[in-house]
Amino acid sequence: MPGDSLSVPVLLDRARAQVGLGEAGEPEGIDNLRRLVDSCRRSAALNPLGAKVLEKVVVRHLVNVLRLSDHLARHPAISSRPPDVAVVITGLPRTGTTLLHKLVALDPAYRVLRLWEALSPVPPDPTDPGGRSERIAGAESWLERSLELVPEMRTIHSLSADGPEECDTLLQNAFASQHLDDMFYAPDYSHWLYRAELTSEYAGHAVQLRVLEDSDSDAERPWMLKSPSHLAHLGTLAGTYPTAVIVQCHRDLTEAVPSWASLVSAVRRPYTDALSPQVVGEQCLQRSAVATERALAVRHEVGDGRFLDVAYRALIGDPVAVVAGIYERMGRPLSREVEGRMRAWVADNPQHQHGRHRYDLAGFGLDEARVRRALAPYVDRFCGAFR
Repeated sequence: MPGDSLSVPVLLDRARAQVGLGEAGEPEGIDNLRRLVDSCRRSAALNPLGAKVLEKVVVRHLVNVLRLSDHLARHPAISSRPPDVAVVITGLPRTGTTLLHKLVALDPAYRVLRLWEALSPVPPDPTDPGGRSERIAGAESWLERSLELVPEMRTIHSLSADGPEECDTLLQNAFASQHLDDMFYAPDYSHWLYRAELTSEYAGHAVQLRVLEDSDSDAERPWMLKSPSHLAHLGTLAGTYPTAVIVQCHRDLTEAVPSWASLVSAVRRPYTDALSPQVVGEQCLQRSAVATERALAVRHEVGDGRFLDVAYRALIGDPVAVVAGIYERMGRPLSREVEGRMRAWVADNPQHQHGRHRYDLAGFGLDEARVRRALAPYVDRFCGAFR
């Protein structure tokens, strides 16, 4: 690895120096961080830029962990009650979760995680009138740098500094994140991540939501969350947020798997000179198989009462009608005002406004029969949802 500079103690010292905190023991998630770094050493074949980016990512999340710990030490009552989570949207990546999230985020009845909050979940000092605007400006700069490295993300997965962001970002602070697994080829880390229970990591996820709630002047609104990463951990998610309705999105796997592989390739390409589309395709197929297998087991155990299923083609065909159906099944009306906002957003944001995202199975060494075979239990259970 270039420079071999990924020493966890050194990176932790660097993070402590940034926040001005001295020795305080090892923070939560440090074992997960070691798994990530060790796996990257063995497999990621990082180029100099990749090694530098991994260092920066690690330090940024360690800074968040240290600031959270310090904030909770000064405000211990924050973690005494759970956050109010009403809805969690999940599904395999590239199944429509982002579109659905952005639409429901237009309903002011729900509180959504914004990108600028996700990047730094300890809120700015409430006595600082410019704290929020500075955080948003910082998120805009972060986003610009990210798009310089991975310009394809404008087409694949658009973001904005004050827009809704998936809550996997909070799991990144515990180094238990699907996004980190996307960025770097770290198969040992990936094998652990997709099979772990992540009980303490989800407890930390909930605490970060409470920290954000505590700083919100309108904290009475329940959370509406979204992340594909939850699919492999539905049991822990359901236990952490026992009153949340879980919306699972579904798409034909011969479309979803190569689309995910295309995203992973785009995200991973700048950081290695040894990217293999076939390796990426195989990894996305296996990750999909494990996540769906675990999700099916949880749904069998918990029952379908807490779940609502959404078909990608129906969502793309008439997004607002799908949202209205979800609201009806939740027993709450979709107001004319919110419906109007959603229809206006759909009109202003056509599906391919930033260009068409192109991909196919063959480009990743896969074919339809292989995908359907590898995910046969999921296809058998939800085949009707693909239509």
